[in-house]
Amino acid sequence: MPERIMPGLGLRAFYDPGQRNWGTSLSDDLRRLSALVQARAASRITPLPATGSAGQMLIVPAAAGANANALALWDQSPAGAAAWVYLTPQEGWQVWVADEAQHVRFNAGTWVDVPRPGIVRLRTLIATSHTLEAVDLGSILETTGSSAVTVTIPVEATVPFEVGALINVTQVGAGVATVAAAAGVSLNGVVGGSVALDGQWSGAALVKRGADAWIIQGALAGAVA
Repeated sequence: MPERIMPGLGLRAFYDPGQRNWGTSLSDDLRRLSALVQARAASRITPLPATGSAGQMLIVPAAAGANANALALWDQSPAGAAAWVYLTPQEGWQVWVADEAQHVRFNAGTWVDVPRPGIVRLRTLIATSHTLEAVDLGSILETTGSSAVTVTIPVEATVPFEVGALINVTQVGAGVATVAAAAGVSLNGVVGGSVALDGQWSGAALVKRGADAWIIQGALAGAVA
């Protein structure tokens, strides 16, 4: 039976006797298995040092020029010298980040916080426009400025939020906060596809109920459906 890729972590198995350089392949796969079972990275924002320490694991910062978001392991290279070895993350991989005491999950091309029961993350919006992204999931987005700000719900093809995804928008500053649906998105609960919040310290919950279909409920100033 020829070698094939196993489901899940993508390990290789079922070699024919003498097939390929079996020792190298097995070592690569055991390293992958060792890294990903109960994966624990020291940080996702610390730049990789030129020389790591034995067993060190980091998530390459998203802003890095090369290998961004990869899991970096300090280990031996195939040539036998110690070096950084990179694992390209797959959708759904989960890692414990030690310096944040937080699990993160790889979703839509980025690492996002895994919501903890009873804990809601606050995110401050400074710009006057913001399109929802994967990292907003389960958060309260606070608009804090004096200028008006629009929060836009993107189409599913751009950001594939799961059905049941919950995001809260709260107007903390004096600038009017408006929630708007991108073209192709239904925003149930309002007329016209966009609505302003009712004023400072008001808020609204956004819940995804289907493909490109959301519900908004809360303190709204505009007309409701």
